[in-house]
Amino acid sequence: MKYKSLKTKTVCFLLVIALIFQSCGVYKKTPVTLEQAVTADSKVLVVNADNKIFKFIRIEQIDGIYYGHLKTKGKIEKIPLTESDLKTIRVLNKTATNIGNIAIVVGSLGVVFLVIAAIELSSWYDDWGDWDY
Repeated sequence: MKYKSLKTKTVCFLLVIALIFQSCGVYKKTPVTLEQAVTADSKVLVVNADNKIFKFIRIEQIDGIYYGHLKTKGKIEKIPLTESDLKTIRVLNKTATNIGNIAIVVGSLGVVFLVIAAIELSSWYDDWGDWDY
């Protein structure tokens, strides 16, 4: 019974860790211009002159003014952006993000199976000394 509880807790812990890491995003290393960020139409990481980091859902241009869509408390805010206030703009790398998320899930499942196998094998060897002839 002790091993079953340990196994259950370990599996739950590792699956929670996998779910937490699955929300990670990988951004391209090369910075882009605001115009390129608008045409990319994907998530964008922006660092302003004060070194504040913003993760916008997307950037759009309305009447020559750039707006970053920021999700806050379930609502989407439009924040005006000026090129002079921005340090770097990096676009989400969808391929690397998907590969990373899949690798995290597969790796976590592999670790879960290894832990389960180790627990099962350790309990399996406990019965070796109880042979009665």
